[in-house]
Amino acid sequence: MKITLAQIKCVAGDVEGNVAKIIEAAHKAKASTLVIFPELSVSGICSAEMLKSPGFIDKCEKALDKIAAECENVGVLVGCPVGKFNAAVYMFQGQRKVFKKKYLEDFEKEVFEPSDADELLQIGCHKYAVTIGKDLVNTNDDEFLLTNRVDELMPLAPDVIINIGAERCGADQSRIRRNTLRQNVLKTERPLVFVNNVATKKEATFDGGSMIFGYESYVVASAPFFEEAVIDVNLECLISMKHEDEQQDYVL
Repeated sequence: MKITLAQIKCVAGDVEGNVAKIIEAAHKAKASTLVIFPELSVSGICSAEMLKSPGFIDKCEKALDKIAAECENVGVLVGCPVGKFNAAVYMFQGQRKVFKKKYLEDFEKEVFEPSDADELLQIGCHKYAVTIGKDLVNTNDDEFLLTNRVDELMPLAPDVIINIGAERCGADQSRIRRNTLRQNVLKTERPLVFVNNVATKKEATFDGGSMIFGYESYVVASAPFFEEAVIDVNLECLISMKHEDEQQDYVL
């Protein structure tokens, strides 16, 4: 089984341009069971004012229909505002399933509502826990006692955790992020797939660095920093016994 990490540059407010990139990337990955895109990949990471503007969220939701029609035979998981939620939407051959973010950024709270809906994405015999952005960040004051969205999904027995994000660049951010994600793998004993938004290093916004952690909690496949990339990954890599991260940190 193959999945694809579609690390694309999603521009705030450019729904048409973002959708074109999503469709192009999905068509490159026809052999994959699932093509995964960043958080809010349809809308881009917009300001609260843009998300509140009349008709904008309706425009994003209508864009999902175009993606579904153009990528009917490719399973895609895209980030998109849906109603009052920051969501990840799975589409394949007429099926559509919506997963909603629980732990919101401060600016998101002006527009979105948190969701407590607990369900998994099932594709064939595999079950995926779909999380968005800060859903994987520790909500506990004790840094050694990881508590987050995954705790609520583990009773459903997922095989793999997915996190779609829009993580910004910064000094030491890649190492900090990787360690946070690794904590989730160590706690749950589940592989983890992370797909991030990306921009150029000069823009200094989103840094990319999408990656997959295997059962041994090390990065077994990764995308570059500050570059768009569409990477097919055979899930056999999840059983890798590698004890050294494939991903290297960057310097600003």
